[in-house]
Amino acid sequence: MKKFVLVTSIVLFIALWVVSAVNRDVHSEDGGAPDQEPFPITTDFQCPRNFGFHVGDEIPLTLVLEVRDGCIVDLVNLPKEKDIHGHFEIRKVKIEKRRESDRTVHTVSFRLQTFDPAIAVDRLTFPPLRISYATKQDWNPKESRYQYQSLMTQAYDIFISRTATYVGPMKDIKGPIIDHLAALIWKLTIFGGGFLVLVVFVSWTWGFILKRRRIEKQTPILTAGNRAIEALNEAREKCFNYEDHRKHLFVAVNAILREFLKEVYGLPSANRPSMAIVHQLKTHPFYEDLKGLAARINQVVYEGEPPADVEAVVREFSGLLKKIDGKTVPEAQV
Repeated sequence: MKKFVLVTSIVLFIALWVVSAVNRDVHSEDGGAPDQEPFPITTDFQCPRNFGFHVGDEIPLTLVLEVRDGCIVDLVNLPKEKDIHGHFEIRKVKIEKRRESDRTVHTVSFRLQTFDPAIAVDRLTFPPLRISYATKQDWNPKESRYQYQSLMTQAYDIFISRTATYVGPMKDIKGPIIDHLAALIWKLTIFGGGFLVLVVFVSWTWGFILKRRRIEKQTPILTAGNRAIEALNEAREKCFNYEDHRKHLFVAVNAILREFLKEVYGLPSANRPSMAIVHQLKTHPFYEDLKGLAARINQVVYEGEPPADVEAVVREFSGLLKKIDGKTVPEAQV
């Protein structure tokens, strides 16, 4: 009997050892390989509640991304303000970032709004968001940039209900309450404002017309003699800028005389001296005066005589212009 018990014990011990060895082999095949590293990004949606919202409400929804060191994310693909994402319009977007030990936490706060009709209570799904990410292994040294991959977040369900009607003893509203005094004040304000605008417009237009008329009345009508006198005065003021101012003034008087004869009598003056132009006015009553003036100018300008009596020539030219023009013109400044 003792031998039987001993043999049975040895057999049981050997069987347990074999089973233990097999179990170790099986465990080594299934789980012996090193565990894969956990994914470096975790995403989570947060909302104060996912029910109790009505059509048209602004719904706060927050996306929290935890990114471990060694991984970078690009949030450029997230929907922006005024974008439509699924059933929802993005009213506002705010992105914040903070560090926590070995990770970076990105908080994306959305304000959503939907006007999809709801029969009673509808479950609307906020679709997954696409996030671009890259790790150190995704760095491309040839192009000096990362090769981004895409990560899709989970979807999020939000329950929307229509605005419930109130049933009670309250009487129905019969119509808008009209405040006759406020309506009268409003009409008077509009009428008064329009009348003031009309008065200002008419006054400004009439004042502009009167101003133009006054300017036209005050502006003298310049004759050929007036213009010649103004040119003569201007030439006399400018001639002192030159070293030989007397000779320069004679040249200016010659040009003014030629332009005056051309304008008054229609005589061609191009490339012709004053004397040649004056010779065409032999029947003119002031021919002798013009001839004498032109002769004195020619002596200085073309024949080289010293310009000694320039002041007398200016006075003579001014008086002659006044006679020929037949109207009162200002005297030349001498």
